[in-house]
Amino acid sequence: MKPEVRELALKIFKRTLGFTFKPDVEESTIDKLVESEPFQYYIEQAEKQLDKRGKAVLNNKYYPVIEVPADGVKGVGGGAYVLCFVYSKHNGNFVLKGYHREVKAYLKKNYTHYFCNMSMQWMGSHRDFWKFWKDSVGVHEPSKYRKGRSKEDMQFVVRPYISWHCSDEEKDEADAKALRFKRMPKRWIPEFDNF
Repeated sequence: MKPEVRELALKIFKRTLGFTFKPDVEESTIDKLVESEPFQYYIEQAEKQLDKRGKAVLNNKYYPVIEVPADGVKGVGGGAYVLCFVYSKHNGNFVLKGYHREVKAYLKKNYTHYFCNMSMQWMGSHRDFWKFWKDSVGVHEPSKYRKGRSKEDMQFVVRPYISWHCSDEEKDEADAKALRFKRMPKRWIPEFDNF
């Protein structure tokens, strides 16, 4: 068995069962687990995932990954680990990995004309949100919980933010600029230049 298959199978096993090995567990004990009949399921899952990854690499579906180093400042606000999928006008598509505060600062300092999906990871779960490079423009996700959802409620909307106390003209102007998508595009599109 290939080492990468074994390593991934153990990760899937631990993640699925919420299981961790004690630090003093012997390698021979882990070997017996890997060779057991029930563990073959996790080996098959690992092989499938690695096969998909290999096909994706051949099809150039992987984006370059940039590791954003931690700044060493303690605090709750920047503590969530983030995978940030960036779709940029001038730099193409790429992924930033790091902590939320540092990734936001890195994006703001080094790039313009992008939108991104930030996937925040915490204890085996994640939460996604979309961000546009201009703070005055928002990316609003489809409403999942509203009863009697209309077609418009089930779309992504990119539009300028407006205040609650704005005039009808300002609201109509923002509505006219709004872009609606069934799925967010996976690249920068010319219509985003209008913002």
